[in-house]
Amino acid sequence: MCDISLKEDILTILGSYIAKDWVKLIPIDKTVKYDDYNNKNDFKLVANIVIDNEIYTSGKKKDQKKRNTLIKFVPTIDEEDFSKKNEWLYIFTINNRIVKIGGTRTGLKGRTGSYLCGHHIPQRGKSGDCSKTNGYIYNTFDFYLSQGCTVEMYGYELPKKDVEIEVFGIKKKAPSQTYHAYESIYLEDYKRKYKEYPILSDNCDPEYKDKPVAGAAVAADTTNRSLETMNTLNEALNSYEDEQTN
Repeated sequence: MCDISLKEDILTILGSYIAKDWVKLIPIDKTVKYDDYNNKNDFKLVANIVIDNEIYTSGKKKDQKKRNTLIKFVPTIDEEDFSKKNEWLYIFTINNRIVKIGGTRTGLKGRTGSYLCGHHIPQRGKSGDCSKTNGYIYNTFDFYLSQGCTVEMYGYELPKKDVEIEVFGIKKKAPSQTYHAYESIYLEDYKRKYKEYPILSDNCDPEYKDKPVAGAAVAADTTNRSLETMNTLNEALNSYEDEQTN
């Protein structure tokens, strides 16, 4: 196996890693270069993931580590945009190769903060009170960062869409949750183009895997079109919203 780190002894290295059971080794032939991704123009770099060795520089805690977590997400966009609770699609890359496509309704800061909960595994003397997804992502990233790899996060801020609801005869517009529809469409498009899902996307919501996506009349040649022109996607989302309000 040629690993994404390009290290020939990666299995030996993994064997001495404290959280080895929470690391998913990534064969390079199971990934796609971000630069070659057919929908890369929809995304922009939003954060670098780096080893967190930040320490206090003064006071009683001088020279002590600020946080127990081992990695951190450093925004490359305005902090306000990174923190606001909008829906996003995101892509994680290791050494510029795509390893995960995901979505969030809580904003980038909220989702990345959730990933840091992956530190709470028994192998690190913690409670084990974290989801499997967060555990695998966090520890896989920490392992590859420790091997000198580059880990990056790209994001696509989704357009806001409202639906009209009626309660007690009163009509109101309410924000619609659409990221699941976007995520499933992008994942299915990726699979059609590259024959399989990103390797770390196997822990995504199973309800959306290997099933027809909302608005399944997406054209068969969708792999050759750019999602930058959102006509087909908007039709799919409208269908999805109809299902949610019925």
